[in-house]
This record gives sequence, C-alpha cells and structure tokens, in this order.
Amino acid sequence: MYKTIPVAVLLLAIFAFTSGSKSVGALPTGQTSPVIVARGALRNQTATIPTTTVFTPKDDGLYQLTVYADITQSNPASQSYWNFTPAWADDTGVQTDNGVLWGNGASYGPFYSSNSYLGGTMIPFEAKAGMPITYTVTQTGPPDGSVYALYYTLERLE
Repeated sequence: MYKTIPVAVLLLAIFAFTSGSKSVGALPTGQTSPVIVARGALRNQTATIPTTTVFTPKDDGLYQLTVYADITQSNPASQSYWNFTPAWADDTGVQTDNGVLWGNGASYGPFYSSNSYLGGTMIPFEAKAGMPITYTVTQTGPPDGSVYALYYTLERLE
C-alpha cells in the first residue's frame, strides 16, 4: 500500500502539469496574419507619378494600404506641394482619398497626413474583384527641385 501512494502522487502531478497545456499543433488554425500582396519603395523621386496600379484583386475583400513618404531634399524657396492620392473600387463605386498625404517642397522631412500620422497613413477599404487599386503623386505648384521618397505596403485583411 505504501508503494502505491508515491506512484499515485507522481501520476497526479504529471496529469496536473500536462492537462492545462496545448501543443502548438492544437492551437486554433482560424487565426492568420494579414497577407502582404504588394509593396513598393520609390526613392529619389523628382517628378509626378501617373496613375499606377498597385494590385488588382481576384476576389472582393478587405485591404489595408500603409503609406509613408518624406521630402529627402527640400528647396527653401519652394511654393509647391507633393500629393499622394490612392484609389480603389468598393460596393458604391470608385473611391479616392485626394491628398491623403502631402509634402511641402520647402520642408525637409515627413509628409503630412489627413489622419494626423506624421509621414504616413493606414487606409482600410473594401476592394472589388477585377478593379485595380491605384495611386498617383501630383505636384501642386511649379517644379522646385525637391526630392521625395514613397514607401507602401498593401495587405489583404480578409
């Protein structure tokens, strides 16, 4: 009888330590990270960028575009601004966010954002299958010799 008590205690301890834990393979599989479907890094830009397709979805879905831009070489005499504008199509038609980011050619450093994020912004949106997700960069005012950089990442959320 005295030998069965230590065995019972040992078995109870093993059960207590292993019953509450799950192996990695036992975790739910429904949780995934967003998938990066496109990214870009454009450095040393001195001119406008015409409408450029980032990605064309094959299925309707929820996406997020993260963008950062900055003036890497300013011109203190500049009177112009660089403007980043994304576009996409959702259930209601084509959408644009005019001038969501803008940079003053006279100011060295990050662009300004309509969402108050210095230098960058995150834009979640629904995108329709077969309709391209695009962007443009325009310049308001005369050419000024300023230089900018633009970085973006597009993720499919669901």
